[in-house]
Amino acid sequence: MKPSVNAEAKRRAEAARSRSDAREPRKADSDSGSAASASAAAGGAKRLSVNPLKISQTIGGALALQGVYQAMPILHGAQGCAAFAKALMTRHFREPIALQTSALQEFNVIFGGEASLFEALDTIRAKHNPDVSAVLSTALTDVSGEDIRGELAAYRKKHELGGKLLACAMLPDFQGSLESGYARTVEALLDEVLTESNRPKKKLRGRVNLLPGAHLTPGDVMELKEIIASFGLEVIAIPDISTSLAGHLLTGHTPLSRGGVPLDLLKQASASEWTIAVGASMEGAARLLEDRADIPYRLFPGVTGLAATDEFFGFLQTIGSEPVSVKYRWQREFLLDAMLDAHFVFGGKTIALALEADHLHVLNSWFREMGASPELSVAAARPYPGGPLPAGTTVGDLGDLEEMAAAQGADLWLSNSHGEQSARRLGIPFLPCGFPVFDRFGAGLSLSVGYRGTTEFVNRTANRLLAGERRHPI
Repeated sequence: MKPSVNAEAKRRAEAARSRSDAREPRKADSDSGSAASASAAAGGAKRLSVNPLKISQTIGGALALQGVYQAMPILHGAQGCAAFAKALMTRHFREPIALQTSALQEFNVIFGGEASLFEALDTIRAKHNPDVSAVLSTALTDVSGEDIRGELAAYRKKHELGGKLLACAMLPDFQGSLESGYARTVEALLDEVLTESNRPKKKLRGRVNLLPGAHLTPGDVMELKEIIASFGLEVIAIPDISTSLAGHLLTGHTPLSRGGVPLDLLKQASASEWTIAVGASMEGAARLLEDRADIPYRLFPGVTGLAATDEFFGFLQTIGSEPVSVKYRWQREFLLDAMLDAHFVFGGKTIALALEADHLHVLNSWFREMGASPELSVAAARPYPGGPLPAGTTVGDLGDLEEMAAAQGADLWLSNSHGEQSARRLGIPFLPCGFPVFDRFGAGLSLSVGYRGTTEFVNRTANRLLAGERRHPI
């Protein structure tokens, strides 16, 4: 028997529709929601985003660069683009964010932004001397057709970089999402360091490259590093946001990223024996390491859940020099017990999900493992670099998920903080997940990978489901 939270959600939706019908009709061109409804009623494609879910690719690129030590992302576009990105990331991580802009004006777009970009690079290099400078394009420069890569090639000829890295990632925000922007930026960094002159003569035994996807928190990355290291392996995380965005109190101030993988270690990634990619979006970067440095890779869609974590540990046993630690054997027992304790709370429940593609795949599999039905799911964008979405998934916005949940009912809503109002309107318990989470503390340290992380996620999710049942008793 379905909990009455579904009935309550349907009752609220019907009441809202009744109130809307009772009011005087409005013209479709005067209200965005009416326009969307009119388009849907006419059988056409949705022409607008009512409650956006997608996060700009440039924010994904800036996020990846926070995981590189002494790095400076430079958004080549209007000043407001960088200000918005920095504010959103600061609210989520509650940490200083390294970010600069070329601050283009209207005449720069018309006559070309090369002079503004060179001026920004000169100023940043003179004042801050970053080890890594990365230029990220925006919709403004992509639509105008500016040849940023050609401009940077000319800049390299005129200036001696002194061993520093200058990279470029094309990230128009009218394409893709945070996930693809993050992955493309990692690929751009590797493309710069994987040169013929940097190709190693031999591999370093026991060294592993870890490519963590954009859906992983700093706490998740730290947990994965500890797990891999427990097998006697040396880990290079690219990028490593666990040492930059997890939270630390350093003396002094620097406008550059305060943690992450150092440039010299990034250059040594080509000498690793294996690459482990977590998240399908990171396969492009893993394949780049395979093609340029002959490093085999293993792709894991996620490391959340019993089956996924068992697979991860099984692979590490084949490449590591140490057996599975007793600590992790106990953690697996704790997870099994937590799943047994909470299974009656998950069984048969309908879950509403609105996330990036990789995150959606991970949680879809995990909820099914727990006996729940993640039937209502919306992805921010198509998977990068390609591939299928979970069955029944819509590429859309939070408004689409609200309509689906109102029509079918749901027992739990998982999305970023922008979805909480929709969940409240429908009376559905809400669990913040993804990016951004700006109204909760500890988003950067939340854990959902490995046996320990999955146990914490089981309990966190089960408690939210129980709270919903107490509000709407059967």
